[in-house]
Amino acid sequence: MKLLVYLVAVLGGAALSMEGAIAGELGKTVGKLESSYYIFIMGTLILGLTTLFAGKGDLPYVLKAPKWNLTGGLLGTVYLTILVISIPFIGIGVSMVAVIVGQMITSMIIEHFGWLGSSKIKINKERVIAIVCMGIALVLIF
Repeated sequence: MKLLVYLVAVLGGAALSMEGAIAGELGKTVGKLESSYYIFIMGTLILGLTTLFAGKGDLPYVLKAPKWNLTGGLLGTVYLTILVISIPFIGIGVSMVAVIVGQMITSMIIEHFGWLGSSKIKINKERVIAIVCMGIALVLIF
């Protein structure tokens, strides 16, 4: 089961690279912010329909949730818009590796301190080596 989750996560990463490339190209034509806006509109429509027919959660809870829980929408918008802007300048590979390095560093800090409801996982030598290797990969791919 764990291997399946890893594979699905890799597919998610592949989808993000494709989305970034597509959004970057669309941004050349319609504008960078307009490209991000279009992608979020389409995502909202598709996810809205999916939630309507297959959702099993408690969407009205959003009104009662702690406000910091709602910042994910802002962060997703920042992430996608940065990709739309950066990909035409530095390419998909460099943009995605830079994003992954940022994700790895931030996720390790969050887990180390147990912030944002995450389990505490201490930073260790292996994790630091992984960050160094990704930093080297970023330099080499650039």
